[in-house]
Amino acid sequence: MARIKHIILLSLLALLVGALPARADIIQTQTWGSFIPPETVGLTFNQYDGSLGDLTGIVIELSITTVGGLAEVDNESASPVSESVSFGSSASLDYFGSTVTVPLDLVLTTTKAYVSQSFNLGADDGDGIGVQSGGADYASLAGGTVSNSATGIVNSGVWSQYVGSGTYDILLNVSAFLELSVTGGVSQGSSPPTANGFVTVTYQGVGGGGGGGSAPEPGSLLLLSSSLGGLAF
Repeated sequence: MARIKHIILLSLLALLVGALPARADIIQTQTWGSFIPPETVGLTFNQYDGSLGDLTGIVIELSITTVGGLAEVDNESASPVSESVSFGSSASLDYFGSTVTVPLDLVLTTTKAYVSQSFNLGADDGDGIGVQSGGADYASLAGGTVSNSATGIVNSGVWSQYVGSGTYDILLNVSAFLELSVTGGVSQGSSPPTANGFVTVTYQGVGGGGGGGSAPEPGSLLLLSSSLGGLAF
């Protein structure tokens, strides 16, 4: 008899848990590229069509992939140079071009996808100013296929911009990336890579199904839990 009562109680507790609102994230992803940077890209997302109070967070992820290209350096000085070359592409969100307030850490810090290598460049061999291929004063770095991503959290004070029945635009700037450890006396050039990637917006903690789930009234939950407590006793 005690075993039967125990099974009944567990079943009723399961019903109580089932009565609680389901919570699930809503994720939207928009891809961009492939193209040769520099380029400005506009991506359109749907607003969250539920209640502002359903949200516990909004997260934006920016991902970039760089493919191919070639970076070249040529020493123009009379002395050998140790040179580190980083080559690829980079992307950042556009604060003023986007129609919602985007995370500043994705605006002020570019997300870079690149290859890097160090070279010992000989003294200028008299091949003239500018990148001249060949010789001990020249080096090149072929781009590969490299990906990188970064995430930013939307400030809760602007969540209302993401809520409604319409859409909003997120703008991003994509550029070729070529960085040298020694710039004085070294000429540089490149055949730019191609770039592609995606931006993902995640609405966290929203109600399951549709724009937002509806929670049972507190009084109903209290009545149900009280009934279960009586049965348990």
